[in-house]
This record gives sequence, structure tokens and C-alpha cells, in this order.
Amino acid sequence: MKKLFALIAVAALVAFAAPAFAANPFADVPMNHWAYDAVAQLAANGIVVGYPDGAYKGPQPATRYELAAVVARALANVDMNKASKQDLEMLKKLVVEFKSELDALGVKVDKLDARVAVLEERIGGWKFGGNFRFTAKWADDDNFYGVDQDSNWSVDRFRWNIVKYVDDKVTLNVRLQGGGGNSLDVVRAYATIKFPWDITAQVGRFPLDWEGDFYATDFAGYMMNDAYVTDYDPLATAMWFTKPFEMGNFEMFVAHNEDEDDYYQYGARLAFNFNENLSFAANWVKYDYQDAEDFSTLWGDVIVNFNENVAFKGQYFTQDTDWGWDASAWKAIVTFSQDMLKFTDLWVEYAQIEEGFVFANADPYAWTLGETSPYLHEDWQGYYTDNDVNILLAVAKQKWNDQWWTYVRYMSVDADSDWHSYKAYTASVRYNYTPNLWFELGYDKIDLDHEWRASRWEGDDMIWFRTTVNF
Repeated sequence: MKKLFALIAVAALVAFAAPAFAANPFADVPMNHWAYDAVAQLAANGIVVGYPDGAYKGPQPATRYELAAVVARALANVDMNKASKQDLEMLKKLVVEFKSELDALGVKVDKLDARVAVLEERIGGWKFGGNFRFTAKWADDDNFYGVDQDSNWSVDRFRWNIVKYVDDKVTLNVRLQGGGGNSLDVVRAYATIKFPWDITAQVGRFPLDWEGDFYATDFAGYMMNDAYVTDYDPLATAMWFTKPFEMGNFEMFVAHNEDEDDYYQYGARLAFNFNENLSFAANWVKYDYQDAEDFSTLWGDVIVNFNENVAFKGQYFTQDTDWGWDASAWKAIVTFSQDMLKFTDLWVEYAQIEEGFVFANADPYAWTLGETSPYLHEDWQGYYTDNDVNILLAVAKQKWNDQWWTYVRYMSVDADSDWHSYKAYTASVRYNYTPNLWFELGYDKIDLDHEWRASRWEGDDMIWFRTTVNF
């Protein structure tokens, strides 16, 4: 095999890497040769380096190690965001051909298939996906946890996600969502824009969550203890900007809601990643109502990874309200991985929440299949506590193999009043029929501490079965 013929395929892979061909550094490749531009491009990108005497020696046969070195340099230089599927398929064939030599050179190629899969999703600049969820519920009575749930069967979610990669600077995202008696509607619509100086912006209706590391979820993210402040999906119509720096990043947003409650919303976050074991962030969100009292939340969070299996996470919140009912909250979390414990991973959380603390976005401990937790009240500004509350939460998840997963959880809510105190239990088993289809059978139970209230609460446990398809 002549080197000129063997390397022309690699030249095609990196032809897009430079806007113009550089001068050919090899004197023994004449300008009128059909492969002149390809060799020049490969040399400009460091794919071929020639011999010590400065010659290319094209007519001379190449050794397998020389070709393997060329493939290795191509892997390091190829732009996966711009290469076509055909380009990467060609590169895969070269990798397979020279696998032994690449292994000897210490080249890692195990992620190439994943890169090709990303390109397959983006053929033509479009990516489509979504989620379908059917849930059947059986309760003891018509009233479970204050919500009519008896024999409630529904397609409670259908999502269709549409992404258009406009160019290397602009991406459009749209989510259509329906289910649970709601018609299909546009719930997300936003553009992601890359600006100079490594600034990224989003404009429109988009999700935003600054607390994803601080709440436990089940395997499907369905029954979750949620964020205290953020986890907006979507945020009101907004503009968001982020700018990374050497040890972290800065984010800020401004949003405006003109629906039932006319308000502006502002937020800022400054996050520091000191190293892989320690990170810290300061966060602030304010609701500025046009015809009602304003309030804001300032909080800090810290994550300490003692090792790859054990971590500590903590948050402290303080709220300032125009109605004078200021409050604070904090929580501390310890996590252990299944790799260490062998039979399960474990999340243990303890939280203290002062009376009057407002969860403007969602009930963060809505564990059961009902709605608002018994310790919370709901009004037009969100959910608020009318007692000082202590919460102990434990979640254990087990992955037995690729098909069978289980989890159990326990929560104890100790409020100043027995009226608002309770314990909740959940157990679930999930079977993954395929990587994109799974079935889940679960059980929920709630025990209220107040005897009279418990005696009048109908249907304190529930069984559910759900089918989920991701596409």
C-alpha cells in the first residue's frame, strides 16, 4: 500500500479543521501531484510529520505502526461536532484495522462509538426524542392523601422534544407536553446561543435547576424530594447568561411572568469548584411582584467528596419577605455509593425548616402520590410551612443487574404540631424490558401522628403500576 493512497482517507476526516491549506512542507511532493492538498492539510494539522530528513517519501510503503500513528493523531485532531457520520464510520474502520498497534501506542478509542451515536442523533441538524408514561393507581378509598385517586388510570405524561442545531453558535429547543387530562402544549421553547469570551445565553422558556445535586430521586426521577427554590421547568419567559472561569462559573437570569401573577424574577449564582473534592456556590433568587409583596431567597451550598464513594452535601437558606415573616432553613446530606456498600447506595438527609419558609416553585418533599405534604399550606405564592419542621429522609436504591432495580425510602416529618407530623414509606421494583422501556410496581403509605386526623383520613396507602417509554 502506498502512503499517499492510505492517508487520503484520513485527509478527508480533517479537511474541515483549517479554513485554508497551508504550504506543503515536503519537498518531495510536487505541487502538481493529485494528493498535494491532502498531504499539506495533514501536515498542517500535525497528522503526518515526515522523516527526519524533511522528506515525505510517498512512494515508500508505510509500516502498520506508521499508519497507526497517523490514525492516533487523526483521533486527537478530528472535530466530532463537524465531522459527518460517514467520516466517523471511516475512522472507525481504521481504528478496527489498527487496533493492536493503537493499543500498543496507548491510544484510548473506547468512546468512538458514543461519538458516532451523537452524530447519528444530529443527522440534518435535527434531534428528536421524548417520553411516554402510563400510570395506574389503586387506593383503599376515593380519597388518598387528600386527592381522589381510587382506580385512577391515565396517560399522565407525553413529551416530545425537538432540537435544531442551527449552526455552531445557535441551537433551538422545543418541548411539547400533554397528559393527565391536559392537551398537548408547548411548555419549552428557547434558543441557546454561544457568544464570544465563552459566554453562553438562553432566551425563551427553558428549565433551570441550581440544586440538582441536593435532592434525592428514584431511578425514574418521578418520586423525588425536590429543590427548595429552583428546578423550574420551565422558568417564566427569561434571559439567562453564564460565564465560566478557571475555578467555576457565574450565572444570572431575569424572567417576566405576565399570566395570573404579574412579576419579574431575578437570580444569580457564583459557583467555585476548588478541586474534584470540594465545591461551593452562593445563590440568590428574588420575586418582584407588581401588585403584591416581594420576597427573596439567599442560600449557599457546599459539596465535599471524601472519595468516589462517600460525599457530604449541605445547604443553608435565608428568606427576606415584605410581609415580615422572614425564615430560614438548612439541610445536611450524606451519600454512600453501591460500589462501597455492595448491596445498595444510600442517601441520608436531615433538614430543619422554620415556620413561614416559602417554597415558591414546588413542594420539596411530596413523596406520596398525592399532592401537598401535610406540613405545608398552599397559596398563590407557593407552599409555606406554618410550623417549625424537622425532616429525616433515607433513600436506598439497588441495581441488581441491567434489568432489575429496586428502591425503598423512609421519611419522618416532626412538626411543632402533631397535626402536621407524619411518616411516609415507599417501596418500588422496576424491570427494564429494554433500555428504553421499563415497568414499575410500587407501594406508598403515610401515617399521620395526630390520632383524630388519622382516623378521618381516608385511604392512607396506595399501589401503583407504571409503564415508561423513552424515545
